[in-house]
Amino acid sequence: MAKPALAHVLAHALTAAAHGFRVIPLTRAKLPAVRSPHHHDPAPLPCRGECGRLGHGVHDASADPGAIRALFAAAPWATGYGIACGRAPYHLIGLDLDLKSGLKGGRPERPRGTGGTADTDGRARKPDANRKDGTDGTDGTGSADGLAALARLAREHAFAIPLTVTVLTPSGGRHLWLCGPPGLAVPNSAGRLAPGIDIRGLGGYLVGPGSYGSHGSYRLAPGSPAWAPAPAPAALLRLLTPPRPAPHRSYRPGQPSPGPHPAALEGLVRFVRASREGQRNDRLFWAACRAYETGAGPELAPALIEAALDTGLAPREARATVASAARSAARHLQPPDAWA
Repeated sequence: MAKPALAHVLAHALTAAAHGFRVIPLTRAKLPAVRSPHHHDPAPLPCRGECGRLGHGVHDASADPGAIRALFAAAPWATGYGIACGRAPYHLIGLDLDLKSGLKGGRPERPRGTGGTADTDGRARKPDANRKDGTDGTDGTGSADGLAALARLAREHAFAIPLTVTVLTPSGGRHLWLCGPPGLAVPNSAGRLAPGIDIRGLGGYLVGPGSYGSHGSYRLAPGSPAWAPAPAPAALLRLLTPPRPAPHRSYRPGQPSPGPHPAALEGLVRFVRASREGQRNDRLFWAACRAYETGAGPELAPALIEAALDTGLAPREARATVASAARSAARHLQPPDAWA
């Protein structure tokens, strides 16, 4: 399949924007196409576009035609566009359903025999010999079937799957678009709801119809409504929003802390302070990663940096190392699709 011209992709993106969706240009790898303006910064600070430049991923998403043209002009290599989820007016929620690759008339074939299928990224997946009946959302061979899993959830929780915007993906999967209520932040997840179902919520994006990726094109399914996502059923929304975590309590080294495992956090500071030349940076990075993974990173970072400075590490290097650890921990705590 020939690569579409930029004007073709831009036209599709502008059509989406005309219906109120906020869009960004994407590469053929489905990643934001505009390079971050902070990629050369030694210790980039969190920025969602406050700097006034382009290149902040989904935070650049806009429904303004002028802004969209500027984004595509900055990324002439774009072959697709992403539609931001969780943003007004639709507060879009995307259900990414992993289906078997064999399709007939835009509908998945019933599973036959055994063997592996392909995930939505085209990678082969081996069968799971432990499940044969398909009741867990697999197709009976152990390969995840997102549509079957969604149908099972609908039966178990008594909701109807609405007729809504449905986009077919190059690998045989499909994206279902649903409207969420204002004020409800649905998180991104991969396989948490059920095998074969990934969720795109606030901070995520869906590849728009008319886009072209490494493995082919994205297009509306036959009979799908265009640009009119249906409201998400209330029972499904309850499944998509996990219980609110307990409020995080700050931790200050050297003082009693009501937070979890204060002795372990204090131990991270001692671990850094005991570093010898040649291991200071590695120890600081490891300790900062552990701190951010426990949720205490923002509070513990100043103490870790101070401990590193006591060992002789340069201030700029210490801050850059902690910032790098924060990004690394965030990647491990998020589904791969949020890494961009």
